[in-house]
Amino acid sequence: MKQLTIIFLAILLTLPTLIQAESFGPEYDQVVSFFQGDNEPSALDAIWDTKSVLKIGTIAAGENNNAYANHACEILYNEGFRGQAIEVIIIDIEKLAFKQELVTLGKATCE
Repeated sequence: MKQLTIIFLAILLTLPTLIQAESFGPEYDQVVSFFQGDNEPSALDAIWDTKSVLKIGTIAAGENNNAYANHACEILYNEGFRGQAIEVIIIDIEKLAFKQELVTLGKATCE
């Protein structure tokens, strides 16, 4: 129950930032919706910083988040982003929400 409350608060605190996020087009929005949905339970949120940088928010749990970033690359490939040199950055959504700190948990470059 405590983790669910933390997740809810983290989402509420980051929501104003996401509302202001620029849309780069429907294919980019589809990727964000995928990571925000139930298909990826580890991902709590996602946002495109630029057309070549995707940030995915998750809760730090000591897992190999570089592996999760590589998994995100596979999803991007399936969504038509193959060959576009996209950097996936996995961030700690709790640190972002509660301390306004951007902590990188893992990353990968999708080619």
